[in-house]
Amino acid sequence: MNFLEDIMEATTAPLFQADAQPSEAAIDLPETKAACIVAIDPGLTGAVAFYFPSAPDRIAVEDMPVVNGEVDVHGLERMFRRMGATRGVIELVGPMPKDGAVQAFKFGMAFGMARTALALTHLPFAMVTPQTWKRHHGLIGKADPKEAGRALAIRLFPACSEHFARKKDHGRADAALLARYAAEALR
Repeated sequence: MNFLEDIMEATTAPLFQADAQPSEAAIDLPETKAACIVAIDPGLTGAVAFYFPSAPDRIAVEDMPVVNGEVDVHGLERMFRRMGATRGVIELVGPMPKDGAVQAFKFGMAFGMARTALALTHLPFAMVTPQTWKRHHGLIGKADPKEAGRALAIRLFPACSEHFARKKDHGRADAALLARYAAEALR
């Protein structure tokens, strides 16, 4: 069983009280539940990371769920609830200067849909610029910041390094490092 399956098994208590009326439905989370930070690297090729500060060398990372070329808002919401997220952080990014109008619009839609998923779960969340969390991790000014971030994620999360094995896993690494930043710097 991998870390994600372990966490999912530990957090599969019913999300809603069985005897609650629909208008009174409440999330039924154990009082001893560990903090879980969900971090989102937005975009259709982005990723979502779930970090439990009580297990600092481990992280669960998923590629952004996409259906028909759009972020699956309800899939994200279910993922947040299933993992027992207690707070969130999303990378506050805009279009790149070289992006065309259509690409910039699609990226903005993906960002908005990820933010909507956080809002649907009523999680407190922060938006953090890439410069802020990258400076925290010492990635500013690196020759290849994507590769440096991936290498750092492998060092910080050795038990889960398979999540960052491929060069194209830099989005997963970004989400993981954003989650670690939130745990260390956002209280």
